Amino acid sequence: NVRKRMSVIVRKDGKVQLLCKGADTIMFGLLDRSSDALKEITSSHLNDFAQIGLRTLVLAYKDIDEEYFKVWQRKHHEASTSMDDRDGKLDSLYEEIEKGMILIGATAIEDKLQDGVPETIANLACAGIKIWVLTGDKQETAINIGYSCRLLTDEME
Repeated sequence: NVRKRMSVIVRKDGKVQLLCKGADTIMFGLLDRSSDALKEITSSHLNDFAQIGLRTLVLAYKDIDEEYFKVWQRKHHEASTSMDDRDGKLDSLYEEIEKGMILIGATAIEDKLQDGVPETIANLACAGIKIWVLTGDKQETAINIGYSCRLLTDEME
């Protein structure tokens, strides 16, 4: 996902709320200043999680004023049916409503390798096939996974 985040808007107990999950590199820039202290702690936790190869997501929310939401919803409908620069208009609306979110925290999960992955990578390397890795993960997570699937070794820099 190019946006590196996903949001939903829900109505809970008559109130409109935006819930968002995404990459820390994107999410931290969308947070309200009131989240600064928690952001610092969460950032430290995210680095710890990445060091041990866990995949992470940041979670945030924003309470949405009912009148603002009605106007935003109308603009969203207009943008989604536009024949001119639909994606650009939608992106702008998403950016607008996602600004000023409140940090909830982060998740960290182990994304286990499928059976046989290290052996398959070793066989491909023995056959002279070059292997490239392209990932949206944090660098620390990618390196840790590289070692776990034996794509990286201690002799490599």
